[in-house]
Amino acid sequence: MLTFLLMDLSQIALDVPTLKLSLSIVGGLLALSMVRILFLLRTNARLRDSAAKMEQQVLNQHQAILSVRSDSNAWRGELQRMFDSFRAEFSKRLDESEQRYQNIQQRSEIINKPKPFAMSTPSMPPPFVMAKAEEPEEKSVLPVPALNIS
Repeated sequence: MLTFLLMDLSQIALDVPTLKLSLSIVGGLLALSMVRILFLLRTNARLRDSAAKMEQQVLNQHQAILSVRSDSNAWRGELQRMFDSFRAEFSKRLDESEQRYQNIQQRSEIINKPKPFAMSTPSMPPPFVMAKAEEPEEKSVLPVPALNIS
């Protein structure tokens, strides 16, 4: 192959116009490659800036997601505490109303218990019957007032 190149070089006339033409072609190609390198460098710089902006945007979005998640967890925890508080309060009120109902039920059974029939009627009822008759009537159960939500 080297012999082929040597043969070609010996056949080319090395006159000044041919050398100028080949020099201008090589110089033009060199200038084009330099311009292309400059464009590639500028594009590379823009891509680096764009990559840095994208990374910053990803970090900002990640922080926003973490913030929303922590807010959501805080809100969920607050709602759970409120729900537990309401459940405890209404459970307490339910127990109290059931206890009042049981007390009223027991009192009504005692009052409404049929008295044994006696052959002879005493002129004066026994004292414990008098005490029972003089007791004030039980107040009706009032509805439970609503809680103030703040």
